[in-house]
Amino acid sequence: MKNSPLKRYYPLLWEIRATFGGGILAGIIYGIASGFGLPTIVSKVFPLLFRDQEKMKDVPLWVIDFQQKWLNGSIESLTLLMCMLIPLIFLLRGASGYANTYLINKSGFLVLERIRTMAFNKLQRLPMSYYHGNKSGDLLSRLTYDCEVIRNAIAQGSNDLIKQPATLIAAIYFLIAKSTENQSLGIAMIGLLSIPLCVIPISRAGKKIAQRSKAVQKQMGETSSTINETLQSPLEVRVYQLESRQQNTYATQVKNVLYLMLKVVKYKALISPAIEIVASVGFAFALYLGVQRGMTLENFMAVGMALFMAYEPVKKLGAVNALLRQGGAAAERLEMIFKAEETVAEPAAKEIKARGAIIGDVRWEGVSFSYDEEPVLRDVSLHVPHGQMIAFVGPSGSGKTTMVNMLPRLFDPIAGQILIDGTDLRAWSLADLRRNISVVPQMPVLFQDSIAENIRVGRQDATDEEIRDAAIKAHAHAFIERLPDGYQTVVGERGSSLSGGQRQRIAMARAFLKNAPILILDEATSALDAESEAAITESLRILCQGRTTFLIAHRFSSIRLAERIVVLEKGQIVASGTFEELENQPGTFRKLLEAAGERHA
Repeated sequence: MKNSPLKRYYPLLWEIRATFGGGILAGIIYGIASGFGLPTIVSKVFPLLFRDQEKMKDVPLWVIDFQQKWLNGSIESLTLLMCMLIPLIFLLRGASGYANTYLINKSGFLVLERIRTMAFNKLQRLPMSYYHGNKSGDLLSRLTYDCEVIRNAIAQGSNDLIKQPATLIAAIYFLIAKSTENQSLGIAMIGLLSIPLCVIPISRAGKKIAQRSKAVQKQMGETSSTINETLQSPLEVRVYQLESRQQNTYATQVKNVLYLMLKVVKYKALISPAIEIVASVGFAFALYLGVQRGMTLENFMAVGMALFMAYEPVKKLGAVNALLRQGGAAAERLEMIFKAEETVAEPAAKEIKARGAIIGDVRWEGVSFSYDEEPVLRDVSLHVPHGQMIAFVGPSGSGKTTMVNMLPRLFDPIAGQILIDGTDLRAWSLADLRRNISVVPQMPVLFQDSIAENIRVGRQDATDEEIRDAAIKAHAHAFIERLPDGYQTVVGERGSSLSGGQRQRIAMARAFLKNAPILILDEATSALDAESEAAITESLRILCQGRTTFLIAHRFSSIRLAERIVVLEKGQIVASGTFEELENQPGTFRKLLEAAGERHA
């Protein structure tokens, strides 16, 4: 267990030790009742019930004393008492079995809750680059299917690793005690010799199960990715007639999952019969020796039952091994999330200094950045004083969005530094930094909640009146009022019930509400028609006043709002100036202007 991929999760059982410990205790009682109680009934109670005078002398003295003192020596009363022991044993076995099952399952779900929370919280701390390199459907599969497999392995596996050995030890103890009484210890040992041999099929099947389980979980991730991309792209699937392609892809993946799962089931199903075959050989030898030595049927039945009770937990331990192998394969996939580097990390508490509110003086000093070793920014230096509005212009892939995404530390530079008010971004706490930056993205995402709550994302303690005021400033109030439930209208997943322009106005309302000193407008008016853009331009002017604003836009009507334009090409600043200055200079900006048909001779 020391090198098991599951070792990260075992400490979680300590956090719920009362629940898990109660389940384990109930399991031990169940094991003892099964491995010791039932054979005892056969060897001790049945002779009393059937008046086996030869065996009556083996009855414990405390039973005889109890009969004489409390039952006045009545054989009938003793018979009734002995008969009552049978349901009492089964009552104890049933009650402890129920408690074990309930408490262990409860422990499992508590562990599942913690594992999913740990993994989800880790994902929130990972940089944007991590999401670029991993499919969302695969990540979803790890948080759902893989976590469920780990839950089962941790809770049920740990339970059986304690309960089944308890049953085995109790059965072996009874077996040895009974065999010693009947001078048949050798026979019992012959029967027990087959138990170590059961390790062979358990080990071999376990290795196969681990291999196939990894393949199953990987294929489940691929299947989840296909579901995710299909559900998120209904328009493209229908317009480009991709239904058949997606259906065929999904059908193939589901068949692959079925094939691999059946492989796992095959090897799991082989464990039990393989153990039974090995055990039957030992039992047959014990039976042969017992007959040869004149062992009575009653004695052999007691020994045989104990042997059976010893073999049963071995079979279940084989199933536990398979369970742990599956859990290990799932844990390896989840470990990829936990071991992912948090390149955008919080500064140590001692490094966070007390600071006042952000003013908004921003400076890039020799900043470089790359995606997968492909340079995006190369030694960029730029100073933007507080309150200035800057527009980034350049061809696609020139680094415009990367420049502004570094401000809220969605990425960190691989070289150089970015300063706000003279302090390196990495010295600010992420909460303080991001609290002072508003972003209106090109494709805003709305949550499946009311419009009011989606605007309240900008500032979660905002009043309804403040939300309404922000919507008015963003020119969103009019269309919101026309909706059936107004501000309480639920917008659907990712805001699917609203148009692109309406979603962008909601995003702008968030920015008005947040009222941060630094504002990023990334193609913020791209989904607006000309009339709507003209209507909101004045609101944008008001929003930008007194704020350091970074504007990315392909519409040159929006770019004209900027006090200064910075032209990027191949990750470097190639020009900087006002619209009029750059319009009359040969270079990248004028080419872009001419391509857009907006340069006037």
